[in-house]
Amino acid sequence: MFSFWPGYRGIVQYGHWTFLVIALLFGLLLDVLLLANFYWTAIITNGQRNILLIIFFGAWFGLFAMAMLQSRFWNTLAKTDENDKMFREAILLYLRGDWFGVESLILPLIKKNPRDIEIHLMLATLYRHTQRSDEALAILDKLCLFEKAGHWFAEMETERRLIAEQSHEAADTT
Repeated sequence: MFSFWPGYRGIVQYGHWTFLVIALLFGLLLDVLLLANFYWTAIITNGQRNILLIIFFGAWFGLFAMAMLQSRFWNTLAKTDENDKMFREAILLYLRGDWFGVESLILPLIKKNPRDIEIHLMLATLYRHTQRSDEALAILDKLCLFEKAGHWFAEMETERRLIAEQSHEAADTT
């Protein structure tokens, strides 16, 4: 029965206040309908009662649709949290120096979200650490084409500088 109560599933699954508001609005409408049908029988005519029923079912449908849209939003947010969790785990592995582990986490994240600048920048840094300068520079060149790359300009230039220094050190040792 509670499956048909708009907002109830959202309260149980997500515990967010918007679902509570939807459920309370539905409860209020249901109370008005019940009062009109069983208590105010002398005040409300059959025509008004029919209009109330139409309003009730329309509102029920509307509130149910709102609850479904809110559920989609929270499901999308939960998926984003999963990606963030993987990214945080990749950062921990990066700080430990586990380059293989970092790469195994970052590559699937890039496939899921190919426009994420932070993940690409981390991959370029990883490639620099693993002596793959050409691949790192290719990623940095690709990042310059992204819309919001300007926000990461300082980090990208720092990576380029570190790659150049690494190349000079490698040339000096040979």
